[in-house]
Amino acid sequence: MKVFTITLLSLAIIAIAIFFFTRHKKKDTVIESHQQVDRSAVTGQMVVDTLEALGYFRFTDQPNLASLKKDIREAFDQYKILTTINAEKAPHAPYCRRYYYCDGETLFEAGGVVDYLEEIKPTFDRLGIPLSWSNDYFSDDATEHTIVVNGKKYIAFKGDPNDMRIWGWATKNFVEMLNDQLALHHSDERVYPIMAGNDGRIVFLTQQQYDFITRHFDKKEAPREVALWWKENI
Repeated sequence: MKVFTITLLSLAIIAIAIFFFTRHKKKDTVIESHQQVDRSAVTGQMVVDTLEALGYFRFTDQPNLASLKKDIREAFDQYKILTTINAEKAPHAPYCRRYYYCDGETLFEAGGVVDYLEEIKPTFDRLGIPLSWSNDYFSDDATEHTIVVNGKKYIAFKGDPNDMRIWGWATKNFVEMLNDQLALHHSDERVYPIMAGNDGRIVFLTQQQYDFITRHFDKKEAPREVALWWKENI
């Protein structure tokens, strides 16, 4: 009986030690907002752990979590870029429910805004924010495109369709429309554009997530606030 009691006690001590070691180790891999870290010392695992601590994966379904983390970890270690995995079956939703393709050319064309609203609606659903649209109007001469979202009318594009910046205007207006709706519903999430043209992306982020990513990821493929994105890309 004495030997059995000692064995149980030993196992309990080992279990507690492992718990605290694992917890301490995990904490060491999370980069705090105030922490000054050499960029070259940041690893993909540190990025994943920090994003998790910041709530980045809260929209991800549990069965997809491990593979998404692995993809983000490896993409950072190799290229210092943010990435996602898209489901194989249509509508090919991103596992993270944050990072979406957003082709400026498609946005400018008739029906493009509605197509992308349909794609991102699951993210609004997970935020508990309604997303409905109507009156998608595209003029015959392509000089004006308006749409009503959640009862509010927005300009998707207005101007000269021969302007070389039309895809940029379409992307800018789309992002600002989404952010207006997020703000109206008191969300701490905002949409940030990444790159432009046919390579365009958008990503939903909190301010803390945005600050972390822009501080540690490759600048060329990092999310940007709209004004800065316009200056750098359009």
